[in-house]
Amino acid sequence: MQAKSLYGPGESFLHRANPLTKLTGVLAVVVTSFILPWPTLWLSSAALLISAFWFRIGWLVLVRYVTLSLPFTVAVFVFHGLVLPKSDTFRAFGWLPYSPFGLEHAAIIGGRISLMLAASLLFVTTTAPATLLGAFDTARWPPALSFLLASPLLLIDQFAVRANAIRDAQQTRGLAIGGSVTARLGALRMLFVPLLTSALSDAQERAQVLNARGFRALPYRTVVNPPADNALQRWLRLGLFAVIALELGYLVVG
Repeated sequence: MQAKSLYGPGESFLHRANPLTKLTGVLAVVVTSFILPWPTLWLSSAALLISAFWFRIGWLVLVRYVTLSLPFTVAVFVFHGLVLPKSDTFRAFGWLPYSPFGLEHAAIIGGRISLMLAASLLFVTTTAPATLLGAFDTARWPPALSFLLASPLLLIDQFAVRANAIRDAQQTRGLAIGGSVTARLGALRMLFVPLLTSALSDAQERAQVLNARGFRALPYRTVVNPPADNALQRWLRLGLFAVIALELGYLVVG
């Protein structure tokens, strides 16, 4: 069974925006998350998730957000609010160790990760990997750097398909992937080793093909069909970089 791609095709203005503009926006969100208080962090995350429905990728983003953020958020709140001892810890209900300061700290950490994750999901869901690579090349980034940044998105779908194929092949040979936790961990090892081996072999083949094509023979590559860009987006990127610089200065001085 073929895995679903991270990219969700669409015709919204966020889909049509230049990948560099969206990437700059994500960077601005990451820096801003270290300034905002925890209620604003969670409200901003909710606003981004709601906006995903406007871009017609709401359920795709929401499912991934819950899958990735829920285990981490629960672990942070349990560890900082209930397990890690604090000076203000007292026992709620007569037996449960509870720290208001620890829970507030967990809300800040969880809120930052939540906001970064929501912004990143909007980016990867509305940006085709090939378009991102084309934007890097159009901006005349070094080919090695642009490929290094875009290749994870280019390869993740292929690895997911390959992992499913390895799983089906191992099941055909009698490997049981269900049952107890111990059995599942043993099955995971049998799936991970061939996946890692094939990934390393594929990486070597790709490197040889790129070298044969003179991938780094020129300082930059020419793009036949560059992603759409305009003066408004370029000014927006400059404005976002100015905001990022001010926020970094605030964080350093403050």
